[in-house]
Amino acid sequence: MSTLDINKMEGEEENKTPDKKQIEAEEKEVMLKTESENNEINTEIKAEGEGPVKAALSQEVIEQGREVKPKFIPIGAIKMPGFFTRNSDKPKDDEVIEKDAENEKTETESKPKRNHFQFLHTCPFTTFLHHPTQHDKDGNIIEEKKGIRLPKINVDYQKFFQKRSNKDPEATLASMETLEDKLDTPNDGMENVKLDPEEAVDGKVATKLPFKERIRQRKFIIDDLIVGAVVLLVLLAVVIGVVVGASAGPPKERPLRLGRFMTTLSSCGPVEGILDEGVYKFYSIPYAVPPIGDLRFTYAQPLNNISMCWNGTLQTHKPGPLCMQFKENERTIIGEEDCLTLDVVTPHVRYDSRLPVVVLIGADTLAGGISPAQPSALYARTKEVVFVRPNFRLGPFGFLALDILSKTKYPETSGNYGLSDLLVALRWVKLNIQHFGGDPDSVTLLGHRAGATLAAALTTVPKAQKLYSRAFLSSGSVIFPGKPLADSYASNEEFKQNSKCNDAACLRRMKPEAVMTAVPATWLGSDVGSLPKTNEMKHSWLVLDGALLTSHAFEAWDAQKESRETGKERAFKPMVFGTTAHSGHSDLLRMKHLNWTAENVERVVNDSVLGDKNLTGAVYAHVNKTYSGLVTLISSVRTLCPLVSLARLRLGAALYVVAGSGAGGGTAGSGLAGVDADLEAILGTFDSEVVEQRRFMAAMQQLFYYFVWNGRLPGPEAGLMEVGQDVLPLHGLPLCDLLIREDIVPRYARVD
Repeated sequence: MSTLDINKMEGEEENKTPDKKQIEAEEKEVMLKTESENNEINTEIKAEGEGPVKAALSQEVIEQGREVKPKFIPIGAIKMPGFFTRNSDKPKDDEVIEKDAENEKTETESKPKRNHFQFLHTCPFTTFLHHPTQHDKDGNIIEEKKGIRLPKINVDYQKFFQKRSNKDPEATLASMETLEDKLDTPNDGMENVKLDPEEAVDGKVATKLPFKERIRQRKFIIDDLIVGAVVLLVLLAVVIGVVVGASAGPPKERPLRLGRFMTTLSSCGPVEGILDEGVYKFYSIPYAVPPIGDLRFTYAQPLNNISMCWNGTLQTHKPGPLCMQFKENERTIIGEEDCLTLDVVTPHVRYDSRLPVVVLIGADTLAGGISPAQPSALYARTKEVVFVRPNFRLGPFGFLALDILSKTKYPETSGNYGLSDLLVALRWVKLNIQHFGGDPDSVTLLGHRAGATLAAALTTVPKAQKLYSRAFLSSGSVIFPGKPLADSYASNEEFKQNSKCNDAACLRRMKPEAVMTAVPATWLGSDVGSLPKTNEMKHSWLVLDGALLTSHAFEAWDAQKESRETGKERAFKPMVFGTTAHSGHSDLLRMKHLNWTAENVERVVNDSVLGDKNLTGAVYAHVNKTYSGLVTLISSVRTLCPLVSLARLRLGAALYVVAGSGAGGGTAGSGLAGVDADLEAILGTFDSEVVEQRRFMAAMQQLFYYFVWNGRLPGPEAGLMEVGQDVLPLHGLPLCDLLIREDIVPRYARVD
């Protein structure tokens, strides 16, 4: 630098601060001392060649006409060629700019980008969010389908997950003063060199290796870890879905209290049963208002008032008392007047898999007698049905019809109180059985003996049509009331005389035992085990009361049959009748003679209505003169043939007959099918001693429970069936044809 230039700089910088002036003075002094030495060095540099760096070192003016000032580099900094090339003020030519852009583009394309989330861009859902424009073969844009458009979502996963640093890499190379100088540095023609950190050698190799090879060498990259995490999340979601799906199946049973007590609901409050024999038993659940006091000799009233219900949870752990009735010996009185309860035996207490319901209606006679129709825990569990056994009034408390009682109601009526009990019990089942695991739309009436007679009468009551689904009637009577109510008053006058009461209030004040003892002896007993006499007396407990029973049963069934054929609403419910070939057998009859000879059998037959009509010879053509033949004849007159005339000839319903061979029941080893044989086989309550009896029990159960589950029999819907070791069609009963033709049947059928 010349002396003239130095003086000029001094004039221009008079306005600078004293500190800067001092520093510049020191620099000038140093520069003047080294000027002579630099001349020689500059000469050598110019000889070597042209260049912006050489020009700067030689303090010459470069091509742009600007003087390059030597840079002051602080101690510890690094002076690199890049400092002279950045932030150049020289405008580039268009060709140079275009060439630089092409070089940058080539470098960018040649260097692959490391996108750790590249697999997310190939996801169908991500592609759908981007809405790429579709083109046809000619390059024209295809219009997008109209519909709901989602906003475009462009996610740069590399930038999103890029590690951020607050440090400026350039700040680590120089001080702030050097950086300021760098901004003012003109372009020196040197090429910038970008100092990017090199990737780890292992990372480059692992990225280029196939996935299987990376697994073998145990060298993984971030993509592998992310994919593995996603796979684990998917597997976890699948496991959770399987667990939730398994728990969403049939719910578990309600929780047990102390491991043996089960609580469920009823329309009158919670009830608690007990777990016993693998099933849940609920005993003596009230279903109607107690028929005592002023409610004696009135129709049953449901528990439809909260004041009639209980507080808290009702414990139903033990069986309650039976309704007051006579035992089989016709002298012993058992039970209580307050008895309108029912028992429920169910294998499940749940709502998702409702089971068919079997309502057991059993009684030896309408005056009483403990019936074998009791719920079976074994078959509730193995056949998956819910058993319900309601108590209902019997004897005078259930069926007494008197004029002094009819006058207390309007319209005047009396009798059939026990039938009203069953009607209210069926309403309770319809309303509550779902809380016990039962299906209210699948209710089968299983009636036995006098219970079958009541169940058959219920099928003629219009109010009961929606309360049951089907009926299975065993050894019931076919004699139903058909006379006006006034005729029943006259036949029941003897009871009023025995009670010494002239009004209903007197009858309601009587003690329960006094009411039972006022029953005439002729009203008790059963004629099921004897041949009919010509002038025998019959007492029917059922009456045509005009409220529940408004017409004869045959007329009601005819109307139902007609509605079934015409397709009207009052369809005929499926009904199955049945009995045993030896329903007249009893231990009492068997013990009348130690040895039943042919003479003893002939004497009994000749003393009956058959002898009066000279039909003994014709009868002996079908039965022999033995005790077995006598029992067969009695059963045919009293039960079997009347049911044949009703089921086959009148209703077109199915009827089964339990054969004697291997059927069980009666005296063990006798080969006789007693009156309870079919019911005991259905409920499994008799001991099967031989293989034939076990086969009979299996055949009877298959017949009944198929009917319960499907509403029909496994064989033909109508016709006769014989149930022995198998179920076989019964083509004819010649003895019944004879008795029907001679007007013995159904005139002398048994009466409950």
